[in-house]
This record gives sequence, C-alpha cells and structure tokens, in this order.
Amino acid sequence: MRIEVEKLEKAGNTFKHVYEPEEIVLDEEHARLISPPEVNGRANQTDHEVRLRGKITARAEVDCDRCLKSVEVPVEARFDVTYVPSEDYRSSEAAELQEEDLSLSVFDGETIDIDELVREQILLALPSRALCGEECLGICPVCGSDRNINPCDCQTKEIDPRWAALKEVMSTED
Repeated sequence: MRIEVEKLEKAGNTFKHVYEPEEIVLDEEHARLISPPEVNGRANQTDHEVRLRGKITARAEVDCDRCLKSVEVPVEARFDVTYVPSEDYRSSEAAELQEEDLSLSVFDGETIDIDELVREQILLALPSRALCGEECLGICPVCGSDRNINPCDCQTKEIDPRWAALKEVMSTED
C-alpha cells in the first residue's frame, strides 16, 4: 500500500487496507499468516515529515516450541512512525542515535510504501515462545517421536561425559 504525500490534507487522512493473501510474506520459517493483514491508521503531514499511526490485525500460525505443531495466534500491533524525506535525513548529521530516532523512517519524498512497516510490525507482535498447550510433552530427543501421541520409554536424562566412566564402573560392580 502506498500513501501519496502530496495528496495528504493538513488535517490528516485516514487509511484502511486489507492485504491480499500472499501480498505480505513474512520470510519466517516458523510463522505463517493465515488471514490477510488489515491495517487502519491516520497520516498527518507537518512540514516535510509524515506521521503514521494505526493498528494492524491478522491471524498467524506459529510452531509449538516443544512439538512443532501449528498454533494459531491473533496478531495485533499498534504503530507510530514518523517518515522524513531521504534528502532531509542525509543532510542531518546524526552523531548519536537518540530514542526518538527509533521511530523514524525514510521515504523518497513522493510516496510512502507501508508494506515493509506492516511486515515488521507483524513479526514484532508474534510471540517469542508458543506452546500448543501447557501440558505439551514435546518431541523425544532420542527417538524423535511426538510424546503427546506416542509416549516412549527412552532415557532422556543425559549423563555428563566426564562421569560416564564412573557409571560404567558402578554398573560392573553390581
């Protein structure tokens, strides 16, 4: 979605866009969008800067951290970003990155493409850890079976290799 800066009114413009399936690609191995993202917001222009504020909603599927099953999660992200023309950004000598610079982006002076903003905000809103359920037993590290479906009798307690010889001595004495 592109916002044409010259068409922005002084009072600001609202925008709304529902992306088509596959229009936003996350490029994330363990996360996939299952519903098209929807972005609602407001664009305000002051001098050369354009401030975008709004909300992104979608539904995503992420992998369970224990068993790798797909888990559906809602995604809701709010954003507040200020865009400056690339010429203005290059001319300002930023010796040190300030906190207010973290919400600063650059545009070509004519249009602002918010697709990358939407993609970034969705990725940031995804949970860092996801479980299909608190009782998930995960995958056996020895045989690889899903313990939720096939409980196995594999010994998963790892023995420190430095003590392995002592264990062998103890087992021969029995």
